[in-house]
Amino acid sequence: MRILGWIAVALLTVAVAATLDPARLGAAGMNLSTVNGATQFIALRPWLALGFAVAAVLTGLLAAGVHRWRGGAPRLISVVVVFALAAAGHGAVLASRGLSAGDVPASATDAEDEDEITILNLNVRGGAANTTDLVALVRTAGVDVLVLPESGADVLEEIAAALAAEGDRFEVFAGTRELSQPDGTGILVSERMGEYEEVASTERSVVRIVPVNGDGPPITAVHPRSPPGIRSAFARPQSLQTWRDEVADVAPLCAQTPGGIVAGDFNATLDHASMRAIAPCVDASVLAGIGGVSTYPVRMPALLGTTIDHVLIDPADFEVTAGAVVEVPGTDHRGVLIRLLLLD
Repeated sequence: MRILGWIAVALLTVAVAATLDPARLGAAGMNLSTVNGATQFIALRPWLALGFAVAAVLTGLLAAGVHRWRGGAPRLISVVVVFALAAAGHGAVLASRGLSAGDVPASATDAEDEDEITILNLNVRGGAANTTDLVALVRTAGVDVLVLPESGADVLEEIAAALAAEGDRFEVFAGTRELSQPDGTGILVSERMGEYEEVASTERSVVRIVPVNGDGPPITAVHPRSPPGIRSAFARPQSLQTWRDEVADVAPLCAQTPGGIVAGDFNATLDHASMRAIAPCVDASVLAGIGGVSTYPVRMPALLGTTIDHVLIDPADFEVTAGAVVEVPGTDHRGVLIRLLLLD
């Protein structure tokens, strides 16, 4: 029985260790991080850290009781150590990405603005985001580029008109496929950035724009479909495969676009296998020290949700000088605000 007990502890240790980085386990298409169940749980790494910490405490109390009653509880004590190390491991990953929401940077002066770009990536929930608050944020931070998943031409035009009324003119790009919310994705570019034009895209909910005169970075907005819940994935396995395929399509776009910026609601975290295929690009939020703060859903505390909204850049092309996770009333996502310095 003792041997069976230690075997159980060993198996538990392996299972717990697998939760720390499931994206490392398995081949393309059959990666643990994209398997039903693991996909949903790894997206909630803060809850895994909290859950393992609670499990360590409860198991510790049980071990103390067994030790007092029977005079020893080595296997339970081992389980306590395993749970505690798992909690610390998950917490360390989040801490390495940054647990501060950051401060909204002030609008740069004209002299400072020449080589800097400020981008706001915000899922506007079909236009439910409060336009007045959004405009105020854009003006306060001197935002040059807005990437707005779950928008559409009408929503984008409304926001652009509100900005124009305050003296800030933006070009509107609603996508060549003209999808409406919740599938639509759009980009607004300040006239300070110069003239841009849209490049036709066949991918669902992907918008690509490039500068007309060759100056300025190419910008791509993305919004793949979200993964289904565990029960829904069992009932409709194709929906999970659709999510896998769409994230796998958009994650490499930054690496495929030299000098570009790719942003949007990726509906995937950095812990999903497809989001590991972005090198040499990185998540600008991590460089800004805000990458461990959740962007969805707003109803949950900022350190207990999931981080699925990203701004991807190549650090050889840009330096991140500021970043903040922001809230705009009306939408269920937090926005990601990043200021970039263009490098020569």
